[in-house]
Amino acid sequence: VVNHFGLEGEVDIEIGSLSKAFSVMGGFIAAKQPLIDTYLMGARQRLFSIALTIPDTAALIEAVDMLAESEDLVSKLWSNVEYLNKGFSDLGFDTGNSETPIIPIMLGDEDLARAFSARLFEEGVFASAICYPMVPKGTARVRVITSASFSKEDCDKGLAAFAKVKQELM
Repeated sequence: VVNHFGLEGEVDIEIGSLSKAFSVMGGFIAAKQPLIDTYLMGARQRLFSIALTIPDTAALIEAVDMLAESEDLVSKLWSNVEYLNKGFSDLGFDTGNSETPIIPIMLGDEDLARAFSARLFEEGVFASAICYPMVPKGTARVRVITSASFSKEDCDKGLAAFAKVKQELM
């Protein structure tokens, strides 16, 4: 996020999830040592956390190495995001204001979001329902996490599933 918005050197602490960007379990905090020490000594949410597993760590290191070698995967990711955003817009979906590879399909109603997610899964598309309390009431959505590994055919299959489920449920 800091890089995307050109804020390098402006942010004192960064936290992140490894599950979305790198498809491994875990998260991170990056900051100057005094801030990290304060967190390590006082953060209650750290009480039940554990270290990354060896396979997750190996996968993460390999993913970072791959990204350091080439911009191709990042370019492909953003190309897929642009393609899917246009496709969702053409289908009449509200995708909110996301500037990330995570595309929210705003549905509003929680029951609709859950049903939409379940039907998409039956069509071979995984898009999680995000409902209260994760988001305010009345802003339920399904969340599409775009990947550089998607082919155009994968994107088209996903868009076709969204069109089909929309016709059935909306």
